Amino acid sequence: MEIGDWKSVAGMADTYREARRLGIETNIAELEAFGFTIIPPEKTGAPKDFAKKLYDKLLEMARREDELSVELNKHSDAEKPAYGRQFFHLLERDPLFIDAVMNPAVRAMGAYMMGQSYRMFSMVAFYKDGPARSTHMHCDCVGVPSPLPTYSTVCNVSWILTPYREETGTLGMVPGSHRLCRHPTQFEQPKFIGGGMDDDMVTPIIAEPGSLVVFTGNTWHCTYPKTSEGVRAHIATAFCRNFIAPAEDYSDVPDEVLAHGGPELARLVGRKAWQGYGVEGPKLENMALVRAAYQTQYG
Repeated sequence: MEIGDWKSVAGMADTYREARRLGIETNIAELEAFGFTIIPPEKTGAPKDFAKKLYDKLLEMARREDELSVELNKHSDAEKPAYGRQFFHLLERDPLFIDAVMNPAVRAMGAYMMGQSYRMFSMVAFYKDGPARSTHMHCDCVGVPSPLPTYSTVCNVSWILTPYREETGTLGMVPGSHRLCRHPTQFEQPKFIGGGMDDDMVTPIIAEPGSLVVFTGNTWHCTYPKTSEGVRAHIATAFCRNFIAPAEDYSDVPDEVLAHGGPELARLVGRKAWQGYGVEGPKLENMALVRAAYQTQYG
């Protein structure tokens, strides 16, 4: 059907037209039904070698950087929320990471889940070399008490950089869990992590390098134990609603770095946020940018 500029779903018309143009309408349907979807490489619109370039850059960073420069790595693996190395504050490190955020399919899914006033919450690279333990079952609504809003307040769009299989420690999803609108309890860990949930309640993500794994912040997920040698890696871009405090502080990212992504990247990282004002008060033009979100969750 023809999509009009319907006021009752302000913001959704443009987002859905873009999804239709990109050919990811089926992925939106899967996201609604199951809480997650996988966009294959040929539907992302990225160059064929894009995932390899991201992977090579990540390998370079892993070789060059001191592991203990990341605060989490100063703790034992038993204490950390996720095994392996994590790399933060990526936008300044290489224009490739900006391209990863500004990819049309990435932004279309972010806008669909978080509304057109969406913001960047964080960007982190996950890197596991050799066998690794599982990450426990959780959802990404950190600090939000149950019951969670039926519309998620955060979401995850991840670039897969290596083959993701059960033996490589892939992500595990609980289909439909986003509709429960709560965090999993300590008793709802799968048996392969030591809990009581039947393992067949969890679905392993099978994805090739260059794919996008997309899921809502309400979706329960974990990782499988990595039994293979070699590296398993993905880069997760999290987006949030305009009223959520982002996990990552982008205030120190120079304007000339953000210029690679254009005005929309500057808005995503909060350069146009109305919050954070001092004695001068908020800017009216910035408050106007989120006005559509008053009317509908898609604004």
